[in-house]
Amino acid sequence: MEVNMKKPASLIAAILIFVLLPFAAARGQTAKKPLTLEEMISLKSIGTVAISPSGRMVAFDVTSVDWPRNTFKSDVWLADTAGRQCFAVTKGPDMNMAAAWSPDGNALTFLSTRLGKPHLFVFRPGQGEAEPLIEAAGGVQKYAWAPDGRSIAFLSPETPDPDTAKAKESGFNAAAIDESRPRAQLYLFDAAAKTIKPLVTGDFHIMGLSWSPDGSKIAFVTSPKNLEHVTWDSQTLQVVNRDGSGMRALDFRYHAAYTRRGEAVWSPDGRYVGLEVGDVTKPELSGHIIQVHDLETGKTFNASGSVDHFLYNCRWSADGGGIYYVAYHLQNAQIFRLDVRKKEARQLSHFPRMEVNALSFAADGRTIAFSASTPDWPQEIYVGDIDSPDKAKRLTAIHPELEKIWLGQTEEITWKADDGLEITGNIVYPIGYEKGKAYPTVTLIHGGPAGNFNNSFAGLYYCPAQYFAGQGYLVYMPNVRGSIGWGSDYLRKNWRDWGGGDYRDLLAGLDLLVGRGMADKDKLVVWGGSYGGYMTNWIVTKTGRFKAAHTEVSISNLQSLWSVSPIGRILCRHYFGKTPLEDPEIYRKLSPLTYAGNVKTPLLMTQNEKDERVPVEQAVEFFRAVELTGTPVELYIYPGEGHGTMMPNHQLDKLRKTEAWFRKHLR
Repeated sequence: MEVNMKKPASLIAAILIFVLLPFAAARGQTAKKPLTLEEMISLKSIGTVAISPSGRMVAFDVTSVDWPRNTFKSDVWLADTAGRQCFAVTKGPDMNMAAAWSPDGNALTFLSTRLGKPHLFVFRPGQGEAEPLIEAAGGVQKYAWAPDGRSIAFLSPETPDPDTAKAKESGFNAAAIDESRPRAQLYLFDAAAKTIKPLVTGDFHIMGLSWSPDGSKIAFVTSPKNLEHVTWDSQTLQVVNRDGSGMRALDFRYHAAYTRRGEAVWSPDGRYVGLEVGDVTKPELSGHIIQVHDLETGKTFNASGSVDHFLYNCRWSADGGGIYYVAYHLQNAQIFRLDVRKKEARQLSHFPRMEVNALSFAADGRTIAFSASTPDWPQEIYVGDIDSPDKAKRLTAIHPELEKIWLGQTEEITWKADDGLEITGNIVYPIGYEKGKAYPTVTLIHGGPAGNFNNSFAGLYYCPAQYFAGQGYLVYMPNVRGSIGWGSDYLRKNWRDWGGGDYRDLLAGLDLLVGRGMADKDKLVVWGGSYGGYMTNWIVTKTGRFKAAHTEVSISNLQSLWSVSPIGRILCRHYFGKTPLEDPEIYRKLSPLTYAGNVKTPLLMTQNEKDERVPVEQAVEFFRAVELTGTPVELYIYPGEGHGTMMPNHQLDKLRKTEAWFRKHLR
């Protein structure tokens, strides 16, 4: 892929250096330096991508670190697809994101927190600064332009009535469990009159919205009261007329946990509505399917047939015969087209090593823009044609600082599990790697379990492989059974077997690296978060081969996880099939806490104070149990953080503590 952007001569030279460096001699590499923690956390990331209707401009939001304020901020950028200019529309300490073009392409809207809550702002290229467009009392969560450009539908959390608000201010603020979050409701903004009216309100939470092509209807997904009530089949796809009349539920059946954003896709003629869902015919996990509802006949059918993908970013084709989407295929994220009638998918992109993220279409239905990263480079913007995405051109160069960094080489490896199953993963070599030398090795374990290590850039806080490579470690990242990208059968192979086959898969890959003389068997350490934290806890109860471990936002007690975590109840039902009342033994048997007395590995634990998915007590329970063994164990709780660590100083502190812990126990 080529860079298609005019830049000053100095930057062009830098880009050329980057292109040529992989072919340089080792002497040239030593002129570079390893990636520091501060540099890694400071790397930018790309969120929403929106190509203009004409296909001439691409809007995208870029998140970057704000060290003085200990936070991250995002700005909306614009780049023209001819490569003549690329500039930031917003420049400030706020979050500016979720850009979308008006249907005529004359206005660009985006959400901004500059007024406190997220409100909708509008920017008209060449006509001055962005200005507020929609200021809702509860803020704006999601929005979509009507096809005629006269209205904007948006979601906003309900606000309490004056009496309730006054009572809460006076201290009468107790909230019933599962009813603490305000419900998001659907509103309509009249662009000419600048007025807002409620369109759909009720005793449910609305999760997404999508206009019909003629602008007469809006499709949206509801769940009872709020997300904490979501169960296997509690979500409903609904359609309402533009004036708020005729709301009706469509006949969909699916696993609620797998509706990614609740955003339906419409066929160009408005007859069919499609939705990416999980297959409800299976009690355990599965890949996604696309169900399609015929508004004329009232019938719903599975358009995916036997296609078995974990997919996202759906868009109906302009000819009406297919649905485009992005899906994980092995360790890459590729672009596909599903033939709705034949129920067959055709792979359109064949990127050898790339993860495609946000995908956006111009009005012609052919011109596309997307963000993507590779093992050697973080996210950039690409533009091309949907029928030949492999020929897409790289439009941006937002990471010039990486041209000075010496990165480790990433390689895909495969091995056989003890039952013959083929497992795949990535390794990142330490910089300056010498063949035949065994290196201290960091095992990283992804979350999920339905996650994966793919061919994206592995130099970020949540996957700091390149940092450790710069510190002289070999980094091992296995995609054990239960990972996404290898189909539903692979995804389900940890059904009622957490800590079983997945644990053995991980050790088998590590044995391969030790056997090849690459990993030093006496200098092994491990780090995982969320489900990866569960696996780390499990590992240290089952083996002493690791010299140190870091478990982050980790699960230790499945029974208490089911009780106190909303997502935990969904997770446990999908993986274990029964509740703790129905099958207490499976919860006891698969909980690391049950075996905490076996821990001999020095254990660093970090947990986040506001984490609702994996609450603090999960870490405290395990910490107290390990403490009784006399094994070195430390627990740090980070205030104000949820399941993800969002403050850069907290990220930096966790990484520093991790490296220090590993070095201390590898001496």
